[in-house]
Amino acid sequence: MTQVHWQELNLLEMLDILRPGGLACVALRGADAPYALPMHYQLEMRGMQPVLHMAWSAQGRKAEALRDESHLCVLVLRRLCAWTDSVLAEGVAQAEPAEGGLHVTLPVTALSGRRMFLQP
Repeated sequence: MTQVHWQELNLLEMLDILRPGGLACVALRGADAPYALPMHYQLEMRGMQPVLHMAWSAQGRKAEALRDESHLCVLVLRRLCAWTDSVLAEGVAQAEPAEGGLHVTLPVTALSGRRMFLQP
């Protein structure tokens, strides 16, 4: 039977995973149920605080959910040959109107990460 082993990532390892930007899974609480969706993000560092930036449509289910509850959770996965890294970033989002939608800024207030290995 295959077992999963893991180790905690330190801050520099987590930032290294977030730094290139790319695709993430964003989760938030909708009016009647949790809601998760894939989104592209970019990382900015404000001093020692990571800040994630995303572009969203100003209409639809995710925009409505963001108006109701601005606490977001963002999951970024990086798969390598022998392991998978995961970083979970949480914070309270701020949305501003932008051309064609919303510019969502997430100052990260909680960050955790793990490296998972599969072993037979």
